[in-house]
Amino acid sequence: MFAVGPAANNAQITKATYSLVPPAIPCGTTQEKQNDAPWLSIWVGISASMSDQAADLFQPLLNWSPDQKSQACPATAQEWCVAASTYHLSGQVQQPYITVPNGSHLEFTITVDDKKITQQVSIGGKQISEQSDDKSINPTFLYSSNECYLGTCGTVAGYSWDKLTIHLSEADPNFGGTLNLMNATSSGFTTSDQGKTWYAESIKIDEDYFYSAGSQKECSA
Repeated sequence: MFAVGPAANNAQITKATYSLVPPAIPCGTTQEKQNDAPWLSIWVGISASMSDQAADLFQPLLNWSPDQKSQACPATAQEWCVAASTYHLSGQVQQPYITVPNGSHLEFTITVDDKKITQQVSIGGKQISEQSDDKSINPTFLYSSNECYLGTCGTVAGYSWDKLTIHLSEADPNFGGTLNLMNATSSGFTTSDQGKTWYAESIKIDEDYFYSAGSQKECSA
C-alpha cells in the first residue's frame, strides 16, 4: 500500500486523479458462514488523518465478493464493481455499485472546493459514478488499502495505481518525500512547478494474502 502527506504550511489536497486496470478477482476465497460472505475492497482515498476514525474518508471503492448480491453488486462473480463512496464515523455513504467489465481502464478524480468534495469514476473516459459530499475536512493525506472483511478473501494479484496527480493549495517542494510504501514499489512523485502539483507514473502494489490462519498461498482465479 502507499501513503503520501501531509504537506507543509497547512496546504491541503485540492484535487487528485489516478487510474487503474483492476487485477484478477481474488482466488482461494473462503466463505465460512453461509449468510456472511467476505468482501474485498481496493481503494485510494483522501482524508485529514490516517488514524482518526472521526475524519471522513473519501474513497471510491472497487469491490468484490463471492456473493456479489450480498453487496448489492450487479456483477458476476468473475467481475468487480465500483462506486463513489465516503466513510463517515456513522457509516458508509455511497452510490450504487456499477459492474466493471474485465480489462476495463478506470479513471478516478477527487476534487475539493470551498464547500464540497466530489468523487468521479469513469471507464474508458465515460463517467459511471459520481458523489458530492459536504466538505467536512481539509484533506492532507492520499493513501491506499486492500481491505478484506472477515479476513478470508484469499490471494489478491498484484496491480498498479497509475498516472497519479496531486494538486496542493500551496506549493510544498518536499511533499514528494512524504511518500511511504508498504509492500509496494514506485519511482516516486515529481513536480514541475516547484511543489504545487505532483505526479507519479505508477505505484505497484504487491500480491496480497487474506487467510484466516495468516498463511500465504499461491493460486489462480
